[in-house]
Amino acid sequence: MIGIGMGYTFSGFREVTVADVNRYLNTFIFSIHSVVEKEKFIHSHNVGFFSGQSDLLVKNPVYQFEQYDYYQVKDTYSRLFLEYALVRKLWGNDTFPGYLGGAMRGDLYLVETLDNPVYINLTAIASLNLHVNQKWIINDKNALILSLSFPFFGYAVRPHYIGFSAWPLETGITSLHNYWACFGSLRYYYRIHNLFSLYSDIGFELSHIDFPKPKKDASFQIKFGAVYMY
Repeated sequence: MIGIGMGYTFSGFREVTVADVNRYLNTFIFSIHSVVEKEKFIHSHNVGFFSGQSDLLVKNPVYQFEQYDYYQVKDTYSRLFLEYALVRKLWGNDTFPGYLGGAMRGDLYLVETLDNPVYINLTAIASLNLHVNQKWIINDKNALILSLSFPFFGYAVRPHYIGFSAWPLETGITSLHNYWACFGSLRYYYRIHNLFSLYSDIGFELSHIDFPKPKKDASFQIKFGAVYMY
């Protein structure tokens, strides 16, 4: 199957290399996913993208730090991820099968300050993940699929601080000592034809990378789309 969906994401991030403050973004998200089942194996591909202007929230408005007024300007925040997963059925039955395997994943986070295009903050992470799928085949027309992905080894590119003046970027190995994340998705499929299904998708992300300075991300997504079965 291959599916295309669109929805809305409620996101927040804290990028200390820019400023030690929380920023939030609610905007549209676009996604593509595909699934190929062969015997006891499932191959899946997932791509997602969103972009929009973020808003600043300071816990204590009285607190003033250097260049505070500058950091109150709106930034554009863009998010892209790509994932390929291969899992094998290891438990359950035909109604409630469970799968375990691995995934290769790429994550890109881009912050652009609108008032000055030189100040661009880029984080790129390539990781190997533990990947889990749990399916519930309710009946011929209805199915639920839960997917969870946890990175355990990777490579990241991070800035020392905001701007291209931070070049060269910090690079290094990521693992459980400096990068923790969980990426999840719960999809509901409703078959309307032998070749087509409609689906809804509730997704989420929690991530924290710790070098050279901390970056935290969280998002909750609600998407709807259509799937072509082949």
